[in-house]
Amino acid sequence: MAKWRIIALAFILTVPASAFGGLGNMKLDSKVDSMHKAGVGPVVFPHDRHEKAFKCNACHPKIFKEKRGENNISMKFNMEGKFCGSPNCHNSPKTFPLFECAKCHTEIRAAK
Repeated sequence: MAKWRIIALAFILTVPASAFGGLGNMKLDSKVDSMHKAGVGPVVFPHDRHEKAFKCNACHPKIFKEKRGENNISMKFNMEGKFCGSPNCHNSPKTFPLFECAKCHTEIRAAK
């Protein structure tokens, strides 16, 4: 019986999350106060869209840790070429640039 459990666990660990319906949109709002001061709302990350375009190991774990809350993503780090600003992501000609704020932030606000 234990042998089947090991086989089932191995299957679950090797099948990509997208095979189970994906993670969908992920709201990144851990720094919502600083975002509001900057005049923007939280980021909505379309994980499912990225799953269709890339394999998991393109980003995990070399750009992003897989556990929610462990990445400390910020625009400062993005602009320094980390996280979404990685040379292979939004700091490259492959997609839109980081300064197109409304493509990631859910709303643009007037800075207070």
